[in-house]
Amino acid sequence: MSSPVPSYRESHLGRGVDYHDRFTRNCRRRMMWQIEQGVLDRVLDRFDEPGCEPAASGTRPPIDYLDFACGTGRVLAFVSARTASATGIDVSGSMLDVAKTTAPSAELVMGDITHESNTLGGRTFDLITAFRFFPNAEPSLRTEAMQALVSHLKPEGRLVFNNHRCLSSLRKRLVRGLTLGRRGRSGMTRDEAEQLVTSGGLEIERIEHAGVIPEYERLILRPRWIVERVEYLATRLPLAGIAENLVYVCRRPAAAAAADRIRQAA
Repeated sequence: MSSPVPSYRESHLGRGVDYHDRFTRNCRRRMMWQIEQGVLDRVLDRFDEPGCEPAASGTRPPIDYLDFACGTGRVLAFVSARTASATGIDVSGSMLDVAKTTAPSAELVMGDITHESNTLGGRTFDLITAFRFFPNAEPSLRTEAMQALVSHLKPEGRLVFNNHRCLSSLRKRLVRGLTLGRRGRSGMTRDEAEQLVTSGGLEIERIEHAGVIPEYERLILRPRWIVERVEYLATRLPLAGIAENLVYVCRRPAAAAAADRIRQAA
């Protein structure tokens, strides 16, 4: 009899440096992360646009930022360089130990906001990121996490998350074809991701994509310069339907936030 599969909450307990180093050692992960950084830069640029509260000369934009399931602090470190405050939260103490070095200026919190509503003390944020979480989590955990994140998102705030295991990608389609339709234990369809956003009362501003070439992290295609040139070109083309990594930029409308406050007060 096979041993039970651990929940996603438990799966990263005890992990740390080995996980963090994969994003520099593995050339596919490194490429994906470089593309994701471009998406995050464009989101942060939005806070500098006319109509947003201006920052004082020489200071960072006034963005209060939360990285959910921050792990070893990879995303947290990158985004916090452009925000006024930065907080990372995770259930894994070993991963947070790495994040202390990776993102030394950020506040790190060990806790589970899906179960402990007061973990962040009712604070709200202009920007929340959640990378490599939702497609790995069980459906019930996805819903719990989305509800918790929305409760910490300011009106007109942005939630940025990715589905790096999109089941409509060319790679996943090939896998299902070779395994007689086997879906696997993780991943989300585009419909599931969009329903998750809608269930939280958010609106999708845009979806960016990467990973159209069907390759495995353990079976890297060569030559890399050709593969990566094609991948970077593909990010500018309408190929989200076959891409493996979809990045969702979502907004919490002020009207929806006000309606939530009225319901809570009733």
